[in-house]
Amino acid sequence: MAFKTFLTLFAVLLCANAAFGVNIISRATWGGRSPTSRTTLASGLSYVIVHHTAGNYCSTQTACSQQMRSMQAYHMDSLGWADIGYNFLIGGDGQVYEGRGWSTVGAHATNWNSKSIGISFMGNYNNNVPTAAQIAAAKALIADAVSRGQISSNYILYGHRQVGSTECPGNNLYAEIKKWSNWRANINNMAFKTFLTLFAVLLCANAVFGVNIISRATWRGRSPTRRTSLASGLPYAIIHHTAGNYCSTQTACSQQMRNLQAYHMDSKGWSDIGYNFLIGGDGKVYEGRGWSTEGAHVKGLNNQSIGIAFMGNYNKNVPTAAQIAAAKALLADAVSRGQISSNYILYGHRQVGTTECPGNNLYAEIQKWSNWRTRV
Repeated sequence: MAFKTFLTLFAVLLCANAAFGVNIISRATWGGRSPTSRTTLASGLSYVIVHHTAGNYCSTQTACSQQMRSMQAYHMDSLGWADIGYNFLIGGDGQVYEGRGWSTVGAHATNWNSKSIGISFMGNYNNNVPTAAQIAAAKALIADAVSRGQISSNYILYGHRQVGSTECPGNNLYAEIKKWSNWRANINNMAFKTFLTLFAVLLCANAVFGVNIISRATWRGRSPTRRTSLASGLPYAIIHHTAGNYCSTQTACSQQMRNLQAYHMDSKGWSDIGYNFLIGGDGKVYEGRGWSTEGAHVKGLNNQSIGIAFMGNYNKNVPTAAQIAAAKALLADAVSRGQISSNYILYGHRQVGTTECPGNNLYAEIQKWSNWRTRV
């Protein structure tokens, strides 16, 4: 054990300038932009959250610096954040890259940003395996955080999936960090979260996952001019926004459904409203083409997917908790019916078409959902 301890300390010191002062690639070195705003992060934090970027892997400083610039641009320009989301990132080259740094609150884990340091490994660690150099760099960074007093000496280490609905930090990286001394299982917290999730689903359900759907008859939909049967066991669910007016009551949302159907049928010449289901701002699910009819919502994937649209423009609107619960309940119902497979892939429309749909705010939300995937 003494020899193993020596080797561990030696590996850490290889990554350090002095004590635990890690050699960090600065924002200036990788070409970072200035943040639009910042909130000061306290010291003596209780948590470290480990992530993966779920994007491309990089193995040189040049490539990793480019990844940093691309990621910052996505976080700031597409998601509308003040800066790149993480405090620090670990490249495939085994170097630490400065994100928001030590003293600025990150945007990496909802409800945990102000009480944690967020460290992300560049790449998708469902596919990649963290290298010894990356692991040593991350451990050295954490040791440095303790020595600075940025995190407490008895900090708790979590993978992002333990504090959010996500696969992050990927199965391979998550298996690795579970070996680290300060990693903790949060069984009670996760059990409570599971209970709350099920409770939210059941609030929207008639029985099990049988979602209470506002029928076409109720919102006074027209009959389709024709229909094509939709198969079961589909591999995809696609999330959209209508990009039109927001509605917050059943009366207003029913009117929106009639307007949208008229536009799709009379102006576009489609056989019916394009989506299989729609989610109103009132948190209710509205029947479009329904379960068994192929939609007209994404070219090339209509016969392989269920199309679910949120009514409104989610570059401006923000999806409510009720809308999110309704959409998740609908997806759970689709699985229970066998309409989509249990390992279905969830995409935002922009991932399979040239469009801003489903809007930046809704797209940011669905990336937290368990079946969302990046499209390579």
